[in-house]
Amino acid sequence: MPTPARSKIDEAVATTPGSGPRRSIGFVAFVATLGSFLFGYDTGVISAALPYMYMPHDAGSLHLTVAEEGWVGGTLLLGAALGALLLAAYITVWLLASWLRSPSLDSYGDMVENYAWGQTWEWGSFKHPPLFAWLVRLWFSVFPTEVWAYFLLSYVNAAVGALGIVALATLWLPPSHDVRRDNARLLALLFALASLPYANLAAKFNADTVLLSLWPWTAFCFFRAARPSAALGWSVALGVLAAAAMLGKYFSGVLLLSLFLISLLRPWHSWYASPRPYVALAVFAALLAPHVYWEWSLDFPFRQYLSGKFAGGDGAARMVSFALSAFYYWALPWLLFAWLWRRWQRHATVLAPIFPRTSLVALTLLPAAITLALHVLLGIHLTTHWAIPLWFALPALFTLWLLPKLPETPLWPQARRAVYGVALLVLVGSAGYVASTALRGKSSYYYSRQALVAAVEAVFAERYPGATLRWVGGTWAESASFAFFAPSHPRALPGVPDAMPALVNPHPTWAREHGAILCTGTYGTGDDAACEMQAEAWLTARGAAVLRQEIVYRAQGWRYPRPQEKRAVVYWVAPE
Repeated sequence: MPTPARSKIDEAVATTPGSGPRRSIGFVAFVATLGSFLFGYDTGVISAALPYMYMPHDAGSLHLTVAEEGWVGGTLLLGAALGALLLAAYITVWLLASWLRSPSLDSYGDMVENYAWGQTWEWGSFKHPPLFAWLVRLWFSVFPTEVWAYFLLSYVNAAVGALGIVALATLWLPPSHDVRRDNARLLALLFALASLPYANLAAKFNADTVLLSLWPWTAFCFFRAARPSAALGWSVALGVLAAAAMLGKYFSGVLLLSLFLISLLRPWHSWYASPRPYVALAVFAALLAPHVYWEWSLDFPFRQYLSGKFAGGDGAARMVSFALSAFYYWALPWLLFAWLWRRWQRHATVLAPIFPRTSLVALTLLPAAITLALHVLLGIHLTTHWAIPLWFALPALFTLWLLPKLPETPLWPQARRAVYGVALLVLVGSAGYVASTALRGKSSYYYSRQALVAAVEAVFAERYPGATLRWVGGTWAESASFAFFAPSHPRALPGVPDAMPALVNPHPTWAREHGAILCTGTYGTGDDAACEMQAEAWLTARGAAVLRQEIVYRAQGWRYPRPQEKRAVVYWVAPE
């Protein structure tokens, strides 16, 4: 074999990195990590520990179903493998906590309503614009229709919002990747995830919580688009996100008005001399136009729902309570900020504040101030859940105030124990709450939407053998429960099928299908006189038989140690 020339060897040495070809060990590390956890899981199988998950209560076991067993085991594996990642741990912990606390989703029925609205690709509903219903429809086209998958959507949405807050907080930092920048990212993330809106309140995915992800990214795109040298793509992104925020909830108007007022301040006002704001406005209008047309074609059905919000009469106490939501919704971030400020006082101020302080303070305060002003001027009734997305800019403000005092050593080793401690506290607290609630026999806890659906479908199968229940009307949240929990996913209709508000999202074939009008009281008391009067009057007017049936049901299983009887009234509607 000929010896290569010395010059060729020298050239190869000079052009080849010291470590040779660039190789990533990420995949190898992932496989090794997952393998180690799978080995531990396999040890449980070999030791016969896992059968205690599905064996009956009499054997001192959990008596989990196949789905529950698989979900618990999978969550344990996934949570263990990804637990080192803060967001993955956050999603896993709160998903499990929510699943423990709310086996039938939220008690008010917002989440099943979302699913029911998403059954059709309408541009709105009789309450809200359509975006969150679309997201639910898209999500469950991929994931199974299970409670755990719904809570997963809730916390993926919150995690996306938390990343938007991090992006907003680091928008004005130097581009270098140093320890101080990494610490700023970590602080912003911790401030966000420690708040009630991004923790406990995020579990209920609805028109309020969808804004947890949309508002931070809308604000981020605004500040990027308003920079003098910004690319036109940022204006397009701003228009898209602004439209998405309005299609999430009309309340997003207070954020957009806030951003407009900020745009009049220095240094942002100069962008009006460029085409960029008008491109954003054009994109926003184009994307919002179909919804506006849909509302106009139906004579704006949301007006009736909105009219209930102009109640007036709210006293000063309600206004003060709403304004103080920045403190009781964000109590833990405030305490963490105060503690860190005091602890890091000894650090020299090595970096001057480099962010537009006035703009960020305005972004923090203006949405709440505008909401209070609308209350005073128009008499709009204030509700505390409106405040869920209001204070999203607080973590960014806290982070940038602390920036000059940040230590130059990584904060994650110190934060890790606190994060894991909080995660353990959440899980233990959730388990304790569930145990206490179950043993006390709290009526709302024992109201199982799954049990209601199963009982009604069982009676229907006996009454109409071989038929399929295609639609359910009556009490809205309960009829929507059928859309989510029933295997056939019948159409959910509010009230009766040929009158408002059901006609906002019509089901044209209802008269040729088996249906039911369901009336329940609060948490399954069976007392809903208004619903029963409407159903019987409607059936009589159609010349149909009034087939009234009272159904008794109860939740059973390891979650419900003190089963309680619940009642519902069903009016059966046969095809014409």
